[in-house]
Order: sequence, then structure tokens, then C-alpha cells
Amino acid sequence: MRATLNPKLILSLPPLLLSANTLADSLPNDETFSITAGGYHVFRADTTLSLVSRNAGAGAAIRPADTLGLDLENTVLKVNGRYRFNPKSQVVLSWFKVDSSANRHLESDVEWVDPDGNDITISAGSRVSSSLQYEISKASYYWSFYHNEKVELMAGAGLHVSRFAIDLDVLNTPAGSPATQRTENAATTLPLPTLGFGLNYQVSPKLHWYLRGEGFYLEYDDWRGMFTDLEVGMEYRVWQGLGAGIGLATDSLIVTETTNDYKFRYDNRLSGAHFYLSWTH
Repeated sequence: MRATLNPKLILSLPPLLLSANTLADSLPNDETFSITAGGYHVFRADTTLSLVSRNAGAGAAIRPADTLGLDLENTVLKVNGRYRFNPKSQVVLSWFKVDSSANRHLESDVEWVDPDGNDITISAGSRVSSSLQYEISKASYYWSFYHNEKVELMAGAGLHVSRFAIDLDVLNTPAGSPATQRTENAATTLPLPTLGFGLNYQVSPKLHWYLRGEGFYLEYDDWRGMFTDLEVGMEYRVWQGLGAGIGLATDSLIVTETTNDYKFRYDNRLSGAHFYLSWTH
């Protein structure tokens, strides 16, 4: 039997190949490597912390923005990276740090605790130089369990590392109080495992929107921690591998450390807008 080629089939191959290439270019999970960098503008920050001795009962919590003049509502650098091992498996990395510093005369007494658990009162009228740092690093693995030409659904797990540090330098005290200069601080780094989900929706070959969510709760030893992280946004392919995107994100972290000497609690909620450029290969 002699094989023959259908002329109509030959004529239809170029459009089919072009359509397949266009579809492949439009699918975000066909890209091996992507990195994004841009500004994360925190337009709302709600932070409360307390550090009290175990014998002091509930103690008093302070809001650094009100008491110390520390303002976390600013614009910082945020970097994300993604590497796909195959169309179904990828690793996602993320990092940003928010910090603030201020000098202020205290309007009211501030109750604090030293590392030995001793109660300390910083008197109203004292001039205090303070700084606050909040740093987030994340590494997650995601598996795409559903995908077509428009939608990709993902589930994953990873590690969320939060670092918090506050320093109080008492520069001088009001008349009648001891004039010795001292420094009080509190710092902690807390790694938490994460469970997450993701959604990519391809609106057109150049435009897609996304949804990411992570969260977890954990208790071990002296620690108790809970966090949630959610971001929704869209990205537009400007030229070849170059894209531009915008997203809205909210991040919540509650950390409690209870030892024989003191109890430390940090409650932080950030909401912001993420403007970035991306490079995808």
C-alpha cells in the first residue's frame, strides 16, 4: 500500500503549530525560572507587643507606633523567586524586611522586663531612641494538581521564618530619676512550617492574575505561633521575558514565648500593595 499526504492536512499544520506555540507561551507553568523585585508599600500596620514577668499577671501591652513613634507604614524592597523542576513541581522563595527608628520623649511610663525577668519601668519624660525590625523569609514547594490552558491550581508546603527585634536606648531620664543610660531589647526568630495553595488564571497570552495563600499554627517548647499570608494580583507580559505586576497582600503573625522568667507576645498585621517587575525564562 502506498502512503499519500492529504494537501489539506499539510496546509493546516502551520496554523496548528503556531497555535500550540502561542498556548505554550501563555502558560505560566511552562516557564522554568522567574524572579520578581519591586516595592512593597505597607499602607496599614497594626503592631502590639508586651514583655512582662511571669509574676506580673497580664501586664500592659504597648503599641510601638503610639508609644515610641515607630512607623512601619513605609515602602520596602520585596523579592520573589520561582524555579520549576517540571510542569507540576516548583519551588517558591520570598523575602522582605520592614524596619523603623525614632526618637521620642515618653508621654507615659513603659513597663519592660530584662532578660533575667526583672521588672523595669522607663519613666514618662525619658528620651528614648528606639528601632523595630520585622523580617520575613519563605521557602515553599508547590505541586500543580490541576491544569489546563486557562487555570492552574496548586497546593504546597514549606517554611516561614519570621525575625522580630526591638531596641530601646534610654538616652536620658526626667529630673529626679537616675540618669544612667541603658539599653533594653527583645529579639526572636521563629521558623514555622506552612501549608499553602495557589491559583493562576490566564486571561490572555500576555495577562494573568494569581492568588496565593499560606498559613499555619504551631506550639512547641516555650513557643506558640500563628500566621496567615494572602496575596492577590495580576501580571502583564510587557516584552518577551519582561513583565510588570501589582498585587495586594496581607500578613498576620502572632508569636508568644513563655519562660520561667517572662512572657513575651508579639502581634503584627501588615497590609500593603506590591508593585514589581519580573523576568521569566
